[in-house]
Amino acid sequence: MIPATRGVAFALAVGFWPTAAWATPLSADDVVRSALSRHPDAVASASAVPAAEARRREVGTFLENPEASVGVAVAGGLVQGTLNQPISVTGEGWHARSAASAGVDAAEGDARRTDLRVAAEARAAYAWAVTTRERWQLADEAMRQSTRLREAVEAREAVGEARPLDVRLARMAEAEATELAIRARRDHADALTALARYAPDAITADLADDPLAVLPTIASTSERSDVAAAEARVRAAEAVLRRERAATMPHVGVGVFFQKDEAHGDPGDIGPQLTVGIPLWTRNQDDIGTARADLEVARAELESVRSRARAEQLVLPDVGTYADEALGRLGDFEQDAREALTSIELGWTTGEIDVSEAVLLRREVLDGWVAGLDARQSTVEARLEVLLATEDPHLIPADTAEEDR
Repeated sequence: MIPATRGVAFALAVGFWPTAAWATPLSADDVVRSALSRHPDAVASASAVPAAEARRREVGTFLENPEASVGVAVAGGLVQGTLNQPISVTGEGWHARSAASAGVDAAEGDARRTDLRVAAEARAAYAWAVTTRERWQLADEAMRQSTRLREAVEAREAVGEARPLDVRLARMAEAEATELAIRARRDHADALTALARYAPDAITADLADDPLAVLPTIASTSERSDVAAAEARVRAAEAVLRRERAATMPHVGVGVFFQKDEAHGDPGDIGPQLTVGIPLWTRNQDDIGTARADLEVARAELESVRSRARAEQLVLPDVGTYADEALGRLGDFEQDAREALTSIELGWTTGEIDVSEAVLLRREVLDGWVAGLDARQSTVEARLEVLLATEDPHLIPADTAEEDR
């Protein structure tokens, strides 16, 4: 990695970053906390839970409110009225309650899975911002070295110690390094913009030096919440189908009626009342068919989610282990690259290698350096995929309370 003082000096030159003394440190956990409180997906999934709980409170044994009616004869003094409570004798309300309860379970599972996914995405975005910063610093230093090489070759040509071809090669190398530096600068700006979706303060914050710092230090597994949510949706669909079948029988209205005719001295009368619909023309077949189709879709989605979860948990850990081992074999590739560049510059200065060879070797070293940075980023992403596949709860900081979101 380029020394921190050099990176800060360049940042001051372009006016893009504040110095470390001015910037507020921002950890990956900070980004996750911010993301869970503001990311649209996290907010939407968290809001869906109380909405599902409200729907559950709306249903019970009585699916409809009681009805009351009163009538008064204007001229005759007749008063009459009824009070009626519709009741499902086939348990429609109980099945509706079961469906709503399963809906709450599904919403909670979706919210948990969304939180973990957003946390993994936020950590990956943080790591990419760090990696692109390092690539930018590297590209800027390479551009500066190319400029120094070109100036040195031009000076030698002026005294007859270098060929015009050497000058042109040095200029082309400088042009290539300049393009890479500009592109790296744009990539880092894009990475910060993406990270700002999760934490707006990331633009001016002091990020970590190592992208591997985004990974939790403790690893564990928990039940897949997306599978639990899919199972809850199947239970909800089954309960809805039972409700629609129960709705084949119309509700029975149980209540009382009263009437009083003061014009004829009637002391009044009151008594029970029972009303029931007769399922002669419609028997709720449309809703039953729809509920049956929804149940088949929910079961198919459950099998799909289970298969994907099983595959991720079987395949991704091997990828993560492979990436860890491969990255470990690279050793300190950044230090190797720095020393190689120093050796190339010394070789050209002492005349052991010519300009064309120096340009080619520098390009290979820089390409290898960037490849090493990208390999580390790929390792971070592979390990985050494992953590998400196993639903490692440490993706979310332990001090992130539910009520904070």
